Amino acid sequence: MVDDELESLREKRKRELLAQQLKKDLAQKQQDKALQKEQERTIRSTMIISEVLEPDAQVYMQWLNQKNPPIAQTIKDTIIMLMYKNELRKKISKIDLVKIERELTGQESKIQIKRRGREATDLNSEMKKEN
Repeated sequence: MVDDELESLREKRKRELLAQQLKKDLAQKQQDKALQKEQERTIRSTMIISEVLEPDAQVYMQWLNQKNPPIAQTIKDTIIMLMYKNELRKKISKIDLVKIERELTGQESKIQIKRRGREATDLNSEMKKEN
């Protein structure tokens, strides 16, 4: 009788361990599948981006991806969205990328003009004076 109880406890424990292992395996498979989908998405977006960017812009995008990944991802998503909507008319240059980056980060142009005998002034204020 004790042996029967002991054996039934062992069987119950084996079933529990097996169920836990199956749950872990299932969770691992789902995680692997999600990771694979993310990698495929990244590869696909990289291919799309490389087709649309000029070579100097590709180098800048790689640098931006290392420097500020969230901004780089936002730019990539924006470019892909524009491409799917057929709103891109030409390849994107480095200057275009810098403009987009500045718009996203809220930076303004900081071109300074220094003339002999005068202090450095902002290009924007100089342009306003001339008009």
